[in-house]
Amino acid sequence: MFSLKGMTAAITGGTSGIGEAVAARFTAAGARVVIIGRRDGSEVARRTGAIAAVRADCSAEAEVSRALHDARDALGENLDVLVNNAGVENTGPMIADATVEELNRVFAINTFAVFHGLKQGARVMKDGGSIINTASIAALLGIPGYSQYSASKAAVVSLTRSAAVELAPRGIRVNSVCPGSVFTPMLPQDHPEVPVAARMSPLGRVGTTDDMVGVYHFLASAESRYMTGQALVVDGGIVAGVSLGTLEAVATMAAGVVS
Repeated sequence: MFSLKGMTAAITGGTSGIGEAVAARFTAAGARVVIIGRRDGSEVARRTGAIAAVRADCSAEAEVSRALHDARDALGENLDVLVNNAGVENTGPMIADATVEELNRVFAINTFAVFHGLKQGARVMKDGGSIINTASIAALLGIPGYSQYSASKAAVVSLTRSAAVELAPRGIRVNSVCPGSVFTPMLPQDHPEVPVAARMSPLGRVGTTDDMVGVYHFLASAESRYMTGQALVVDGGIVAGVSLGTLEAVATMAAGVVS
């Protein structure tokens, strides 16, 4: 069960964070993997067991097309799985202080990279394959200071649904994963988001990449063969409702105000 033996996969944003962890999980499950990223991924490929690393700026369609064809050539056959995981963080400015330049930058990497992956990836995929897009719980929540990031990830969820319908005649499933806060190079231990996210989570902690990889593994495998167009939330329960930690913090604050 859940074996990926003999399957081929390409992972964008595969040189660090969730992408690197997914590459390691896929190879451990028997897949042959190519990682794609802006940085030199040769050491990550060695560490994860990927057969090759391809450099590309996934915000540019021509580079995505070239990278996916290179991945197919390295694998020797079309892809069974494509993970569109390239992304960038953006937090801080409220809408009133945000710039169009930053909005364009965030969308170019978080949204257009997925669009390019869906368009170009389908051309090098086998019928019956699986495409997995990395979105975020920010796509589902309104969070002050996250407007540009949230909008870019909400667009990923929408693209996932559209692509799922369009690619269904070929049997290609398209789903997205919506992680909560996860420790990666984009979210180090000392990031100000960490204590807030831990308190907001009913499970009381920030996620790790190990918490994420099982969902990607499931979506890549035949066990998810009747699932498409979905956004799977993996967030320690933040979207489920108000955590006890949040209530305790509010109660403490309220008591301080009253006293």
